[in-house]
Amino acid sequence: MRLRKLFSLLGVLSLLCLAACSPKPITAQVRPVGSIAVAPFTAPQYNWELLAGYLPDEGKTVKPEILAALDETLNQTARAHGVSLSGTPSAIRQCEEIVTYERSGKARESAWSYWLGVGRCLPADYLLVPQVLRWKEFEGGGNPASVVLDLYLIDVKGERLVSRFHYDETQKALSDNLLDIGKYMRRKGEWVKADALAKEGIEAGLREMGL
Repeated sequence: MRLRKLFSLLGVLSLLCLAACSPKPITAQVRPVGSIAVAPFTAPQYNWELLAGYLPDEGKTVKPEILAALDETLNQTARAHGVSLSGTPSAIRQCEEIVTYERSGKARESAWSYWLGVGRCLPADYLLVPQVLRWKEFEGGGNPASVVLDLYLIDVKGERLVSRFHYDETQKALSDNLLDIGKYMRRKGEWVKADALAKEGIEAGLREMGL
C-alpha cells in the first residue's frame, strides 16, 4: 500500500513539474514578404567561416551525407509550414561557385560578404543560411547525441541580417535536469540520435523566424 501511494505521489509531482517546466511558446516573427532561397547546409571548420559566434571545436568535419539529410529536413519542414522556396539547390550551388571563383586570388573575405554575394547572384529577396557547428552521434554508455546549429536569414536587397537562430542541444538524463521533463516526454523517455535533435532545432528555428 505504501509503495502504491509513493508511486501515486511521484506521478502527481511529475505532472505538476511537467506543467511548470513545459517550454514557453515560441514567439514567431512576422513572415518576410518576398521570395526566399535556402542555401545548402555547411559545416564550417574555422571561426572565420561563421556569420556570428564561434565554433565549439575548430577543425572538425561533418559527413556530406549528414549535410544532405539536413537539407532535406529543412526543406520538408519549410514546405510543411507553407513556405514557398525559390531557387533550386543546383542554382544556389552554382552561385556559390561563381562567388568563390570571383574571389579567388583576393584577400580572404568575411562570411557575411560571401553569403551576401551568393544572395545577390540569386533571384531571391531573402537568403536563409543554415550551418551545423557540432554533430555528435549518440553512442550509449553516457555518451548522448549533441548538435549545434545556426540559421541566418539575410535580407539581400537591404544588406542586413534579419534574424539568427542558435540551437545548442546535448541530451541529458531526466535525473540530471528536471527542467528538461518536457523534452523527456516528447522524446518518449528515450535516448535519441543526432538527427532527431537537429529536426527539433530546425522546427523551432523556422517557427521563431516566421518561416
